[in-house]
Amino acid sequence: MDKRESERIQYEQMVDLTVSVLQFKELKSLNLKGNGIDISKTGLGLRVDYPLEPGHVLRFSNGIGHKTGIVKWSRKTDNSAYSIGIKFV
Repeated sequence: MDKRESERIQYEQMVDLTVSVLQFKELKSLNLKGNGIDISKTGLGLRVDYPLEPGHVLRFSNGIGHKTGIVKWSRKTDNSAYSIGIKFV
């Protein structure tokens, strides 16, 4: 059963994103790139090379416009890549 709120369409674009993470008791902003998988009005599927976790807040700066999203799930797909599901907020 699909839990998505809206229909997704294929989205094969490079996306720039920023995430704030706590590293060694210090908050750092990381600038990352992701490869789009699919998109809808409520969310986005991406492949990234960084182990993002559910709850991470992402800010996007190109491709999809200036949006903010929350990582809802993350799965390791191979040695260096992760597939993530993002809900726009």
